[in-house]
Amino acid sequence: MATIGNERIITENPWVSVSPSGLWKVQRRWTEPRKRGDHTPLMGSVCKIRICLKKRSTDTTQSQRCNETEPAVSDDSGEQVIQHPRSQNSVLQVPLDRWIQLRMGDGQCDITESCLEGMRAGEICEIMVMVHQEEPKLLSRDGHGIHSDRTIGEGQSVQPQCFSLELQSFTPGQESWQMTPANKWAWVQSHKQRGTERFRKGDIWGAAQSYCCAVKLVITLKGHTRANKLDEGDRDRCDLTSEHVNGEETKEKEAEDSLIPTEEEYRAVKAELHSNLSLCQLRLGQPLKARGSSSKATALDPLNIKAWYRLGQACLEVKDFEEARQAFDKVLELQPDSISARNALKQVHARAKEFDSKLGLRLSKMFS
Repeated sequence: MATIGNERIITENPWVSVSPSGLWKVQRRWTEPRKRGDHTPLMGSVCKIRICLKKRSTDTTQSQRCNETEPAVSDDSGEQVIQHPRSQNSVLQVPLDRWIQLRMGDGQCDITESCLEGMRAGEICEIMVMVHQEEPKLLSRDGHGIHSDRTIGEGQSVQPQCFSLELQSFTPGQESWQMTPANKWAWVQSHKQRGTERFRKGDIWGAAQSYCCAVKLVITLKGHTRANKLDEGDRDRCDLTSEHVNGEETKEKEAEDSLIPTEEEYRAVKAELHSNLSLCQLRLGQPLKARGSSSKATALDPLNIKAWYRLGQACLEVKDFEEARQAFDKVLELQPDSISARNALKQVHARAKEFDSKLGLRLSKMFS
């Protein structure tokens, strides 16, 4: 964090965030004294916000000019949160210059959510958004590179743009460590479903972000699956006499336990998340990351055919032909009639032969 010029202007270190069109470098700064207190938006908080575009650094933003009184967001406002269509023609994914409600964790706008972290009600910050120069190349289904338009909004260029973000109020939320296993599992399922929807719509960056959120949360469920919970409950009940057991409490606990995954469900969903993430990483031109994700998926679920196939694709991209062969052989072992795996093996043999030929030619020139 650095102070720029006027001591009141505090500029934070930049970070990288995503939108449907790719990676963006984001930097937040504070031009007014910070509010006091530890109460900030957490996962599940419904935030009432307004974002305005600052055309020039000397502009007074609309949110600073307006003096109208806005009602605070209430705890029962969940139904009022509107999901705006995500588009590659917008980086913030939310309408400008008007009050909206956004739920933390929904992933409507990853940039805005990351900026809301640590903010307090009544605060205004400035956001500088610029294209991230080290973005990997997006790949099509056939593995060829494609490029998407990089725009911040309709009719706007990809030059760095400055926005003001005002947080009017927000409802309580929870840190991950405060959530019950049932709450965490519900969020995991929500992130997973959202990732699948985004992938189908071609929002690969958004899908990868959703799957990453799900993976980070599902990791914290290790050791809290339904089988473990029931075992603990059985041991506890052995120490209780019938007169201490409340029937309603027992029913409530059983209902809560039913929302917790079994060990098999936990491993299957975790494997599926890693497998889906590896597919996104392959499409985004990140074969090394895809290799790691698909390896985790096959370790969790050795019968996951898609994970083995994606592992083979990732290994082929990084020229690890032997591991690629093993992965595609495993696909054929699990699904002998897989035409895709047979064609992939032919591609592995051809690529390996071509690689060896080029390597031999270079070595012969080196020692001739």
